[in-house]
Amino acid sequence: MNSKILAILVVFAFCGTLFAQRRYGPSYTALIAIADGTEETEFVAVYDVLSRLPIEITIASGNTNGNLKIKAANGLPLLASTTLDEALRSTYSIIVVPGGHNGAVTLGENQKLVSALRRQKAEGRWIAAVCAASALVLGKNGLLDGETGTTYPNPDYQKYIKDHSRINDRVVISNKVITSQAPGTSLEWGLAIVSKLFDSNTADYWRRRFVV
Repeated sequence: MNSKILAILVVFAFCGTLFAQRRYGPSYTALIAIADGTEETEFVAVYDVLSRLPIEITIASGNTNGNLKIKAANGLPLLASTTLDEALRSTYSIIVVPGGHNGAVTLGENQKLVSALRRQKAEGRWIAAVCAASALVLGKNGLLDGETGTTYPNPDYQKYIKDHSRINDRVVISNKVITSQAPGTSLEWGLAIVSKLFDSNTADYWRRRFVV
């Protein structure tokens, strides 16, 4: 490539980064943990929302065999960028856990992830989970103790949410924990994350763009 053209492209990329930082503020990092059985809509929705912002996203596989190829709950093939073991060597602005029963069971039994979520909460950084993950990853492991939260509207999941005062809400923000109900609430969940990492005006802008 011609060196002048390359230099122009570098300048454009740099200006784009500055524009994003001025518009949205500083950039953030997000870890999205998935495994075989992760609900594809919940993963794709939150990824789609977050990827439009200056957020460095790491998609990590929690499969016990270390396989980066994920078979989602309804058969959609997904590909993680790294394993959870590798990803958890770093810290993140937010750790995000989509639902899907089998995926949530696997991730909820991953003690390295659970320890990272506990540390994340203790250090005042954000945690987000939806559907079965709210119950089986957060609630079952005590990460919703002292919090309000929501999960999929099924007693088998709701029993892990100790405070039922907002159990029927589509999205609940409690301190630094953001929970939601189901695939159909996942865009709202992603936008709630944006509202807290950035601000309500940014979330409202993307809400209008998504027509939510």
